[in-house]
Amino acid sequence: MEKDLFELILDKDEIMEKTVRPVKSRAWASIVIGIIIFAIFVTPIAIGLYFDSEVSLWGFVIFLGVCLLLILITIIMMALWCNKTVYAITNKRIIIRTGFIGIDYKSLDYAMVGALVVNVNWIDKLLHKNTGTIAFGSMASPLTNQSGAKYSLSYVKEPYILYKEIKKIIDEHKAKKLDK
Repeated sequence: MEKDLFELILDKDEIMEKTVRPVKSRAWASIVIGIIIFAIFVTPIAIGLYFDSEVSLWGFVIFLGVCLLLILITIIMMALWCNKTVYAITNKRIIIRTGFIGIDYKSLDYAMVGALVVNVNWIDKLLHKNTGTIAFGSMASPLTNQSGAKYSLSYVKEPYILYKEIKKIIDEHKAKKLDK
């Protein structure tokens, strides 16, 4: 059960409302598109190195090896990220569990949330997976652009519905604080 993944960091009175995982096919689509763009820029350089009489065959092979190594590292990191990333919505905060080698947790208390942004970009629309990213802003971590947001739920299914659910929980939490 995914709740067990957060048991170590939940407060005693904290209730898990929902857990969400990124849509893996959407995450992988970003990597594949990135690799294709990388290949488009690297291929002319590789061809130039291959036909350059001053560059040895070894220079060309080393260049290709480094490029393939970078692609392999990217693929491995995405596989690890996809397997370890889980988002939790509790009655108190948003928790982001992720990591490449270890497990990292980030949390944002609802009282600190000042802005929510839903981003459905062209890749989301192209894939017809009904995915997107929800980014959170606070005084300590303002939203300047969604892709660089410190707190974001990336590649989530039905982002507008999830946005409404989270917004409702945040509003209820802030209303309770005002009543006290």
